[in-house]
Amino acid sequence: MGRTVGRLALVSVVAIGLAACAQNRARAPQPSSVEPPPPIAQPSVPIQSQPLDGPGLMSQDQVGAVRVAFLAPLTGRAASVGQALLNAAQIAAIERGSDNFILQPYDTGGTAQGAASAAQTAIAQGARMIIGPLFADSVRAVAPLAQSRNIPVVAFSTVSSVAGRGVYLIGFLVEEQLRRVLSQARSQGNSKIAALLPGSAEGEATAQALRTVAPQVGVQVVSVAFYDPTGANVSGPVSQIIGSGLDTLLLSDRGLGLEAVAAQLPYSGLNPGQVMVLGTMLWNSETGLGREPMLVGAQYPAPDERSSAAFKEQYRNTYGANPIDIAGLGYDATSLAAALARSGQPFSRSVFESSNGFAGVDGIFRFRPDGTVERGLAIKEITRDGAIEVVPAPTSFSGS
Repeated sequence: MGRTVGRLALVSVVAIGLAACAQNRARAPQPSSVEPPPPIAQPSVPIQSQPLDGPGLMSQDQVGAVRVAFLAPLTGRAASVGQALLNAAQIAAIERGSDNFILQPYDTGGTAQGAASAAQTAIAQGARMIIGPLFADSVRAVAPLAQSRNIPVVAFSTVSSVAGRGVYLIGFLVEEQLRRVLSQARSQGNSKIAALLPGSAEGEATAQALRTVAPQVGVQVVSVAFYDPTGANVSGPVSQIIGSGLDTLLLSDRGLGLEAVAAQLPYSGLNPGQVMVLGTMLWNSETGLGREPMLVGAQYPAPDERSSAAFKEQYRNTYGANPIDIAGLGYDATSLAAALARSGQPFSRSVFESSNGFAGVDGIFRFRPDGTVERGLAIKEITRDGAIEVVPAPTSFSGS
């Protein structure tokens, strides 16, 4: 497998140790529904893998094995995302697992029903933890099955409402992204925010998250307007937020919609530099944003790239392709499972909810008692020549 990732070991910032070399290579068995994952970079090349034990033999291997199920869409329209997550998980299992650690993948079939079926099979075959699934409806289907057996779930969904009672969300939640950039704006004296968002499910979810998070960090939401996601007829929504008394503007889009709004703002009377412009992690995989004068100086949250560089290199060396932006979540969740297996600690809520948190390939994170994740994110700023990091990600949760 080549050079190990080294510092990528997911370690409890207090002390969950990780180690090398797992004994199993996972197989791709089948996919859940389509809730768009967070920012996606270049898709991974699907890798067909085989479980060491073969179908149905999960419970016939060595006594004392710690079995962890990996549920993801491995076929269907989200197969490239599910396969990339599994690819990263396999790297972690091989590098970080002990001899008694077994990672067993299951295809959710792209549906909630498929996820429930996969979870039932995994539980029957002795899984002590479930990693995945990807989509909110699949997590809802899996949760009661796992909760009835006190089996923790670390899922990739970004819908906060599916978390809780032993179901943890490891992804980049929009609430966390907004909390980071709004706190940054507040630290610079800004306190009144308006939002221009696409009229889509993602835009509505962002608006809801904004209304929840803004008061928590001392920011007032003065206006929210929605526009056609295609970028058509944006002048009306733009005019709606002009004159609302804003000192900060949130834009959470990319492509044609973002271009149309950014171009319209000066025509409607909001000039570059007049307000602080904020974005979300959608911008982390966008190029050329600095071509729009309105976006120069805009800031957005991003993962800790200092931690992820070695993982990305290892992934490229292993699979011959760049990982998608959320592939590291598969590595981190599997590393956490491997750490618990090696340490002999129980898969208990007290361990998962450690206030000290964990250090992963995208920076530090910790799970709250409600199952949502708190992340240490950096702040990037758009320049004419690209995005630069202006505030580094924290390296610990000390003092919080």
